[in-house]
This record gives sequence, C-alpha cells and structure tokens, in this order.
Amino acid sequence: MNDFDRFLDTQLRRMLDPVVASRPPVMGWRRKASEPVVLAVEPLEAAPAVVVETVPVAVVATPLTSR
Repeated sequence: MNDFDRFLDTQLRRMLDPVVASRPPVMGWRRKASEPVVLAVEPLEAAPAVVVETVPVAVVATPLTSR
C-alpha cells in the first residue's frame, strides 16, 4: 500500500464511519392496508389524430444475371 492508498483509506474512513454508525431514518406515516390509495392526476389533453397514408411508388429494378 503506498501513501496515496493510505490517504484515501483514512479519508474515506473519516467520511463514511459516521454514516455507517448512525441509525437509519425512522419511516414516516404508514398507510393501513385497508385504506385505499388515492392518486390525483390531471386530465390528459386530447391527442391530435394521426393519419396514415400510403403512396404507391414505382421501383425500377434490373434483373440479376448469373455468371
């Protein structure tokens, strides 16, 4: 281990030890299983109509000749 590795190791330990040592945050209000979930959504705007049109195209091909 060189000096840079030791430096990184000590710095990471200094930063992460307090995080690891602390307790996880307490969960907030919990919904009972019998309560319905209500989601508020805005009505969607009407999507513009999509028109699909096919146009015939003439393709000129030359036959392949076998050698």
